[in-house]
Amino acid sequence: MKTTDKVTERLFQVLSNEEKAYLELSTQQIQDDYKKHFVRIFSTLNRRLSFDTRESLISIPAEDTDKLLIVNWSVLKLARVWLLGQISDDEASYQQFINRLFEFADMHELEALYAALPLLDYPESWIERCKEGIRSNIGTVQEAVIEHNTFPFLYLDEESWNQLVLKAFFTGKKILNIHGLFERNNKSLADSIVDYIYERHSAKREIHPMLWILAKEHLPARALDILMESYEQEADETKKSILLQSLSSNREQLSDSFKSAHAQALEQISPIEEVLEAYK
Repeated sequence: MKTTDKVTERLFQVLSNEEKAYLELSTQQIQDDYKKHFVRIFSTLNRRLSFDTRESLISIPAEDTDKLLIVNWSVLKLARVWLLGQISDDEASYQQFINRLFEFADMHELEALYAALPLLDYPESWIERCKEGIRSNIGTVQEAVIEHNTFPFLYLDEESWNQLVLKAFFTGKKILNIHGLFERNNKSLADSIVDYIYERHSAKREIHPMLWILAKEHLPARALDILMESYEQEADETKKSILLQSLSSNREQLSDSFKSAHAQALEQISPIEEVLEAYK
């Protein structure tokens, strides 16, 4: 599967003439005999791009990228993902080669490989690799799987999806960068989140406001007590607006004293899209 023409066009716009010529030559070599040339090209690409080029950040509108979500990628990362899109072979040979790339890649190469998961042929073959990335102890690799990546949304089962979302909270990832976060929200995840909220509250640790959004349809009485307490203690207005969304969804179960004290706020709920955009 190749990247879209828009991705190719945008990538080549930021390259020097010498860098463009090198990528064009590399493409031809990969298409002629990827098993002979790809590893050399892929692993040494950082030395073939200037520092200014390879470290420049690039974003491309999602409608122009098919399944890739290119948001503040380095040009080096995008170029490596683009090169992966030039490989084509039968399923067995393709799987064997890509698996070897994963096994021997350095940290930066792994980041590109995981970001490229939506681009790889035979997608069901990479589900276990995706799960490995979620478990990785390398932050940038984990981020490449969790944030701005359509593959988990499209191919992970519910249990693995829930593990990804919880891992994102545990490791401080940007929750709103998880593609399909709300579309794949589910009761099992909400139940796990409620348990996590109890743990954080008992340990007197901060509770991430997005936990309340994801669990808001399944909050038992104890959790609602914690939510009301958290709202009254929260000083940040943006976070209070997020908590208010969950409070509003459970208005009938709130205490009379809380509803009386915060009647005006409960009547002036902003659209959730505006609240989440402000939180970003």
